[in-house]
Amino acid sequence: MHQELAVCTRMCFLKFCYFFFELLPSYHKFLSVCSSFRVLIVIYQSKFIMLSSVLLFITTFYFFDPVSASPSPSNSPQKSTDNVIFSAPLIHRSSPESPFFDPNYTRGAHIEDGVNTSLARAHYFSQGKESSKGYVSAPISGWSLLMKFFIGTPPVEGYGVFDTGSTFTWIQCRPCNDCIEQDYPLYDSRHSSSFQKLICSDSRCQMGPATSCGSSLAVEPNLCLYYISYWDTSNSRGIVSTETITLSAENISRTEKGVVFGCGNDNESEGYPGIVGLGKGRSSLLNQFSVSHFSYYVFAKGDDVHGVVHFGPGASLSHLGMTTPILSNDQGIYYLNLTGISVDGSDLELPEGIFKMGTDEDGNSLGFVIDSGSTYTMLQSKVYDVFRRAIMEAMYEYTPESTASFELCYRDVSGAPEVVFQFSGLDYILCDANLWMRHSGGLYCLAVLRLKESVGKLSILGFHQQRNVQVGFDLEKNLLSLVYPGACPEDVDFV
Repeated sequence: MHQELAVCTRMCFLKFCYFFFELLPSYHKFLSVCSSFRVLIVIYQSKFIMLSSVLLFITTFYFFDPVSASPSPSNSPQKSTDNVIFSAPLIHRSSPESPFFDPNYTRGAHIEDGVNTSLARAHYFSQGKESSKGYVSAPISGWSLLMKFFIGTPPVEGYGVFDTGSTFTWIQCRPCNDCIEQDYPLYDSRHSSSFQKLICSDSRCQMGPATSCGSSLAVEPNLCLYYISYWDTSNSRGIVSTETITLSAENISRTEKGVVFGCGNDNESEGYPGIVGLGKGRSSLLNQFSVSHFSYYVFAKGDDVHGVVHFGPGASLSHLGMTTPILSNDQGIYYLNLTGISVDGSDLELPEGIFKMGTDEDGNSLGFVIDSGSTYTMLQSKVYDVFRRAIMEAMYEYTPESTASFELCYRDVSGAPEVVFQFSGLDYILCDANLWMRHSGGLYCLAVLRLKESVGKLSILGFHQQRNVQVGFDLEKNLLSLVYPGACPEDVDFV
């Protein structure tokens, strides 16, 4: 009886969404109404029926136009008319729209890069405080999302890896001693009237990593120089500088003068042009643009992966009510309080406090974070074993297989169980499209990796589990939102 009612409720949900899609004047309102009604479905299935809330949600979101989840990036900066919200396009590094598109970059290489980057970032985040890392920053790979922006006066196009696990922003700059090839003009600081180099005595010099005074890169002996390296041996050296940066998408923009960034004159990297740091810290782009709210949405289906990031008060998703606290820490990354995991409605028996934020006796970080740069979710072995076993038991009629990197795969995942990550105040359902990924040879593999103790103890919600979801950060109230704009996507035919 309960299953029949649940199916009926889901059918009503879809009809409800289509009905309002015809009536509401904008797609934005459609997304919010569907997201809100989805909350009621979860509440109903938990046996707490709050039908009166339907009218409240409909009334609220019919007259309030929230953040759009369907990006249409502009090709040049538009004049800003409202600083309540401004945006920037997100482009998959391997998309044909990317200036770094490589037609020879195979799906297999794509998947393997994602695995290696996820493991490396888990190891990096597990090391604890920045001072213990030797200025080695979170690894990135060819999988990464790029954020488009405009830099200088006059403004020129620029790109950097969208990274919530870093705070310092740097890009390749001319004059360049050693830079990677890119299919769009390299930013030339000599042609910008707003570019300014910082000297060592400037307090902003310390916003850069591993800063020093003067080197062979600079004629002036008192210039503030930075050095940043990555686990894959990539690195960037250059001058800590200031410049005018414009973020623009969907005909709205914001220009900020005097943004501190790294002008990279000597770079060795695996095909990425720089980093846009969106962690919590003084040098973060968030802090420099004076915003405490941002949200992003990335649509992914097949090879079509694109999105948008919104900044400003208008980017907040907290009003939707689907939030969980962001835990305070001194690492600049986003810790969450994951309290448990359920598979087909049954809570897994996990070690008590396994996701609690803290450090072990060796100073390694413990807990659970959300990260835009890690491709796949990482779970400690003690959790992964229980999680994997529960899924196998639920899919006992199917034959499990495995690959070198993925321990649980099937030929058919149509009978896969519902998985819920239980955060403090928020039950986050992992749709099949976010839980599984298409591998080679007709396999669909669980897009969750084992985090061995030798690698680290800090579990991660990876970006594969964030796609087709509105992800919102409210840094005033320290809240994270995870909101599906509609029903779970049915397609799992993408990386």
